[in-house]
Amino acid sequence: MGFVDFLATLGEYLPAVTKPKDRPSLATKLLWSFIAVIVYLVMASIPLYGVTSANSFLSNFLAEEIIFASTQGTLAQLGIGPIITSGLIMQILVGSKLIQMDLAKEEDQARFTEAEKGLAFVFILVESALFGYVFTRTAGNIELSAIVTIQLIVATYIILLLDEMIQKGWGLGSGISLFILAGVTKIMFWDMFGIAAVSNQNLPVGFFPVLISDIVSGKNILSLIVNTSTTTPFQPDLVGLISTIGLIILIIYLTNINIQIPVTTQRLRGIKTTIPLNFLYVSSIPVIFVSVLGADFQLFASLASYISSPASTVLTDIANAFFFPPANVPHSVFALVVDPIGAVIYAVVFIVLSIIFGILWIDVAGLDPATQAQQMVEAGMEIPGMRNSPKVIEGILARYIYPLGFYSSLIVGVIAVLATFLGVYGTGVGILLAVTIAIQYYNLLAYERTLEMYPLLKRIIGE
Repeated sequence: MGFVDFLATLGEYLPAVTKPKDRPSLATKLLWSFIAVIVYLVMASIPLYGVTSANSFLSNFLAEEIIFASTQGTLAQLGIGPIITSGLIMQILVGSKLIQMDLAKEEDQARFTEAEKGLAFVFILVESALFGYVFTRTAGNIELSAIVTIQLIVATYIILLLDEMIQKGWGLGSGISLFILAGVTKIMFWDMFGIAAVSNQNLPVGFFPVLISDIVSGKNILSLIVNTSTTTPFQPDLVGLISTIGLIILIIYLTNINIQIPVTTQRLRGIKTTIPLNFLYVSSIPVIFVSVLGADFQLFASLASYISSPASTVLTDIANAFFFPPANVPHSVFALVVDPIGAVIYAVVFIVLSIIFGILWIDVAGLDPATQAQQMVEAGMEIPGMRNSPKVIEGILARYIYPLGFYSSLIVGVIAVLATFLGVYGTGVGILLAVTIAIQYYNLLAYERTLEMYPLLKRIIGE
């Protein structure tokens, strides 16, 4: 039995959510999605039993908390990290042909899903054990470490089941998207309206309560325009608020830009249509990879430091050489002026890695011209005036796809870096994810609403 077969078998034996027998109504889907988000937020507010205080080495991993929808020191400590990590690894293995699977076939698709779930469970076990050890190492109590580990395993698996419930049709979209959107929204809300500091998450008092307090007490509010503190790099300021609003508008505008490629179909001769290629062709994938890679290097370097070994020194050197410690990254205009050289180095490294990951993702995720051309031919589409050959169509698509991949990776990288420098609420990566997810849900709601208004469409599209 191969490794993938082992993971698929493991996934089959794990507790699962069954698909609904009949298609739920939009109201039912919204209800279950709302329940899933509430359960997640409650878990993200319940501290782990046996963990008396947050560990200092986790205090600055805001990017990882956003991408993995995790909350430090709570039942949602791991968040959706194991699910995302297993999904990316499986997609890379299949896309690079290291695993021979045809996801167009139902059998292989089911096997892929079960293997992905099995791998996620393996990550849950490993990460829970690591955090259980680190959180309780000072106590030197094996029983306490086991209790924390079990809490993390059960809680994270519940999050996995919530995601599975939504994806199987009980809710809208996916739990991963919902939890990320909820996490980013929570951080943005706290940055604006929080009335108390939350030290274990490095979240400061909100901008508006501080503004009102300073006005009432007669303090100078000029310090709220730009954060000049070096001890609290994530302190919200007016520049960050304005930048947040501007960034949201910019991302919505860029997301709605499409490159139209004219095509016709063999079944409807003479009728021309277009295939839209989004200007942000790789979406926010490049900055996700860079942020996760940097956060993981810092995280594992910190974890390794608790286990005396040469690996900790190597990981720390790599992390500090290529990925600045989060506390040292300029998170305001003031910090940018204080350390311009460090800011330039950080920006160059981040943007270059974004471009590299973006180009690689096109080939790995099946977004390359060859795959897209083959799909067009199989769907009976052709480009007017061109021979209906995959090679010919591939050559034409290559003129669009690779430049789009390069420039979209460059743009999202620049946006993420500038957002960090301007102190955007929720970070640039968080805003990119939240806005794109919100747009996806808007389109999904419109689609579901249309199906309810016109039931005949369900038969036409096979729903």
